[in-house]
Amino acid sequence: MDMHDAPAAGIPPEPDALLQSIASTAEADAGPAVERVSYLGFVVGADVYGLPLEQLREVAPLKRLRRIPGAPRHVAGLMNLRGQIVCALDTRAILSLAGAPSSGAGYLIALRGFPDPLGLVVDSITDVYAIDPAVIELPPDTWPASRAALSLGTTTVPEGVMTLLDLRRMIEAAP
Repeated sequence: MDMHDAPAAGIPPEPDALLQSIASTAEADAGPAVERVSYLGFVVGADVYGLPLEQLREVAPLKRLRRIPGAPRHVAGLMNLRGQIVCALDTRAILSLAGAPSSGAGYLIALRGFPDPLGLVVDSITDVYAIDPAVIELPPDTWPASRAALSLGTTTVPEGVMTLLDLRRMIEAAP
């Protein structure tokens, strides 16, 4: 078995494996049947979240995150990503999740479509999912309004219920 074989259970896929998964998902989505939207699934705390692939630039292991003294709570720090300085946002703080970040290294999800380079710090990456918009359910009525406002809805994936985030509202709501 060489290093390019599938990762062991419980170990998140490497970024190259994610890129291959994205490419194969895009090819699978090309069919005329149901127009599915591809989402990157990721974990923050105990919950699974998803963002549309079209809003993402890349996924990279979180390395050398430089903290900024006096920065707002939702700014985790700055990271050099291939020579570009990216402002890493603390997804846990934006979503008002309790608890400390996991002790693992985590990942940076670099975003596209913003004037400044931004990324989200997440605990782990699950997979890429092709979601049929018809199966997206509204957020539960039991959710606080602040959480529901950042969500497009929920859907079920192998890891459980995945909350689909509205990236624009999430960035604008950063405390």
